[in-house]
Amino acid sequence: MIEPKQREGITLPGSSGAKGIRLIRTGAALLLFAASATTVYGQASETVRTADTKSQLSPQEQSVRRDQVYVRQLLQRGTSEAKVESVLQLSSRFTSFNPTGEFHAYAVSLIAKEKAALKQQKQTQQAGVASQAPVAAVVSDISSVPASAIALASSNPVGINSVKSSQESSRDNSTEAVTTSAPENNQAAVSNSSPAAFGGGLFLPAASTPSTGGGAAQNTSVGAGSSSKGAAGSGGPSDQHSGSGGSSDGGSNNSNTFNADQGPGPGPIGPGPGCNLFPAPPSVGAAVPLSYFGPSPSETNPSLVGPVQLLKSGTVDAAHGTITLPLYLGHMKGSKRNVWYILTDVDDPNVAAELGLNFSAKLTFASNAARTATLAADGTLVFDKGTVDFSPVRNVVPGPAGAEFPPVSFQPGAVGDADYSPFVQVTNAAGVIYNAPIVAFNVDASQINFPDGNVEYTKVHDEVVAIDPINQTVTLNLINGFSFGRPVWYLSMDASIPLSAAIEHNTFAPLMAQLHLGGDDSFSSPIERIFIGTNGAESGGCNNPQRQGLSADLADGHRPNNVLGGIPTIALDYSPAWDAQLFEWTKDAIDNGFRGQVREEFQILTFVQDGLITGPGGIPFGSSGFAINCPIVQRLD
Repeated sequence: MIEPKQREGITLPGSSGAKGIRLIRTGAALLLFAASATTVYGQASETVRTADTKSQLSPQEQSVRRDQVYVRQLLQRGTSEAKVESVLQLSSRFTSFNPTGEFHAYAVSLIAKEKAALKQQKQTQQAGVASQAPVAAVVSDISSVPASAIALASSNPVGINSVKSSQESSRDNSTEAVTTSAPENNQAAVSNSSPAAFGGGLFLPAASTPSTGGGAAQNTSVGAGSSSKGAAGSGGPSDQHSGSGGSSDGGSNNSNTFNADQGPGPGPIGPGPGCNLFPAPPSVGAAVPLSYFGPSPSETNPSLVGPVQLLKSGTVDAAHGTITLPLYLGHMKGSKRNVWYILTDVDDPNVAAELGLNFSAKLTFASNAARTATLAADGTLVFDKGTVDFSPVRNVVPGPAGAEFPPVSFQPGAVGDADYSPFVQVTNAAGVIYNAPIVAFNVDASQINFPDGNVEYTKVHDEVVAIDPINQTVTLNLINGFSFGRPVWYLSMDASIPLSAAIEHNTFAPLMAQLHLGGDDSFSSPIERIFIGTNGAESGGCNNPQRQGLSADLADGHRPNNVLGGIPTIALDYSPAWDAQLFEWTKDAIDNGFRGQVREEFQILTFVQDGLITGPGGIPFGSSGFAINCPIVQRLD
């Protein structure tokens, strides 16, 4: 990572030497944060006590203690219970310790206990007695009880949908159906049982809805825009969707249509400067035409200014914002079901150079989150485990106008089983780790032969624009973003939590939850950071050059212009596994007109340091606890 100049005597929290050091990672730092953030949280003294005793608690107790402090602080600020639960999901490690637990029930229980504690505190204060509800009671009441023993809350009044998908694939061959305990049928369940938010440790808990038996997810949310998953048009990605002008005029009701659309959504060549990051030619404002200009400096040195295609195994269509890649066919061990996949990244530089893939040294440390495969005698991969169901109906119901994120409900359009990750370690070929996302599963070539578009998204990945299994190619939508101030295009293929997968039009990959997050460039870290705004400028939609963030995405349907960390040619720390760091502009920053489009990692970290940006809901900025698989494709400048 390139080091910027440091401010006087201050070490930037995101610099290479200090990236792994975050104030919220240790008890002492938590104490310092609490002291400096008293006006934000209003409970510095309780945070201090939490930090003082943290070392005496187990990791699970520490997690519950931290959740308790957040809930109490938010309730004291008058935050609604729904918002408290939403924000809590951004920091809680609940499902890390309770992988089969129901987060909604946990949150409801915690909120109820803290409300009771605050009520008791108020009563004692009114009586002139200075006392507080004991913290240990909450820890013992919640952390020591198995998740399965927590009483489930009543059905959600806002109609949040529950999803559970089995991976039997009995539609093609009923004799291959196996019990749910078999490795290939260990389907991860999806449940979004609160006003949804991305979240720290938010690997969403198991749903209570029974499987439909056919592998299709059930959408029970209120106001869902689409009841069945259909085919998209054959035009370019920019032709498949037309966004509205922004939430300030239309509101979330007008955004339900495109938030229920199947397929990749709009391409990166948007209708206005807020959705089109393609640089202008250097001839603009010059006295000579473009033909008089020499080649871009990047043609001499790829680290210099100018376009550079990084994923060289495919052909980029700059007019439509797509890339056409080789389509590979492998099989599942035992059942021999077809696995159609692509290759984008690898942890071996020689293999990367030979195949035109991105080299990522960090992928070496992604083995815990990788499925395994062996190289067969015919040169194909045989996968030990990890399947994907592409039949669910993607749907996102945004929040109210101006606050579309978090959405009311969501459902990803593709759901992997518990063993699915895009990362694959080939055990009999030097243990090399590839980024090999599945784009179709358990179908033959005739079922996914859409070389001219009109793709059937019940069978393929939502980012597919066209697929040609006969000629072994697949065309995928590209996404706008920035890396160190430079516009880039990348792919969005998988996410470790369902909400991210739903918004990103990609696959929920549960095994990605095993990635170690928060370490950034430290030893053994498999990730690089991606910065995602929640409440960036959205008024005017794509016509607004400052447009950015998830609320804008959910309001007009175009992508949020995320900021990526290091990519090849700029830094050495690239990884396609991006550690999501959601950020929120403070009310003071917005009121003073300071909010704008940010394009560079250290710019964001500086704004965090200056108090203009926090984590969502005012929580400390840092890892949001989930990862996205976004292979870099091209640097545009």
